[in-house]
Amino acid sequence: MPKKCRFYHEDTYRRKTIKECRLIARNPRSASWKEGLCKKCPVPQILARNPCAHLALEATVQRWLHFFPRVQVYAVCTARLVEIKDPASCGQGCTEYKSAF
Repeated sequence: MPKKCRFYHEDTYRRKTIKECRLIARNPRSASWKEGLCKKCPVPQILARNPCAHLALEATVQRWLHFFPRVQVYAVCTARLVEIKDPASCGQGCTEYKSAF
């Protein structure tokens, strides 16, 4: 069972279960998603630590050493249009957003 994440979606229709990560699914350049990627995915941790409503995430599945798939996250503050270098370590939201208002 994947971590609790707002992008994970599971739907059962006529005994067929469809599981997907909607964050990765909306990125056409990403490799295919598999449920095992959720174990080490940084997105639930980023969302839990960063309460900013102006946080925009993009995720992609990349291969490490050509064999091991992993989820790589790109984060942007939509209020100031700047890239957040380390969204997992940001505990109080984007500092650029707080200083702007």
